[in-house]
Amino acid sequence: MGQGTRRSEDRQHGRHREILDGLEEIFLTEGFQTPTVADLCARLHCSKRSLYEIAPTKPELFLLILRRVLDRIRRLGMRGALEKEDPQARILAYLQPGITESSRATQRFNEDLRAFEAARVMLEEHQKERVAVLRDIIEDGIKKGHFRTLHAHLAAEIYLAAARLTNQPEVLAAAGLTMSEAFAELPDLLFHGLFKRNDDAPRRAAPKSR
Repeated sequence: MGQGTRRSEDRQHGRHREILDGLEEIFLTEGFQTPTVADLCARLHCSKRSLYEIAPTKPELFLLILRRVLDRIRRLGMRGALEKEDPQARILAYLQPGITESSRATQRFNEDLRAFEAARVMLEEHQKERVAVLRDIIEDGIKKGHFRTLHAHLAAEIYLAAARLTNQPEVLAAAGLTMSEAFAELPDLLFHGLFKRNDDAPRRAAPKSR
């Protein structure tokens, strides 16, 4: 392969990445049902041919973007977990990318995802993979004596469910917390529950019930 051909392919790959980045931003904000292909092309400054080189239909473009986001969540989570020695820190490092990435998705995106069966199946497979990895992290902590002996799979399901709640706008509004404040509460909640410890520092009061 000549240098000219390689440079041309590199430019094309770079342009495809730019289009994918733009599509990701649009779909996460507006979903995929509302924007037309013509609208996408105008906003991304590309031709229909350029879009269809990436995926042949708009729904398949949405699936491609969804897979891109979910793959990134798992990849960053695994990378973060591998960088930690402490098992509690490993769990939190694995959960963090899912919270950060999914916070970018609007209600419109989530509605379009739930209405699209292929997208729901993809999300379900993603969640199964995340549960399996988190279960392995918990089982490793049990074997090394860091955690009590408990049902690792159930714990993994509960931890992921708790993490998902920390970026739900209605949950945060009711609790009077930002997403970062809610995530900061997770370690004590997940690892110590409601039982008081001798070293507990005073916590800020919960908002009064209306």
